[in-house]
Amino acid sequence: MSEYINYGALSVVMFISLALIAIEFNNKQKSTTTYIILSIMISLLLFDAYDTQKTTLKNISDFKNNAILKCESGGGLYSSANTFRVSKQDGWEMDKEYFTKSSVMVLIYKCEEW
Repeated sequence: MSEYINYGALSVVMFISLALIAIEFNNKQKSTTTYIILSIMISLLLFDAYDTQKTTLKNISDFKNNAILKCESGGGLYSSANTFRVSKQDGWEMDKEYFTKSSVMVLIYKCEEW
């Protein structure tokens, strides 16, 4: 499941965690609020990884059962994402975490059933 962890979110959680722990060591009164916040942040990170894994496994199963998937790739701050119709009938193949066709690679977890 570690391959589904969002490393950007993990780095933010680690930075906030270290800051909260440093603040907690400087306080004379110890509170459990800091540790509750840390637990919630880590739990949300793990829940997101689990949800991504579940989506990936569902999309792999749908692809193997000849379903047609609508996948998005690319996009960002100044551009929109490209949408692809992915199915075995259209010549797409599965390679680890990607659906591939020619030189196009689309992440499996960024798809939904058409």
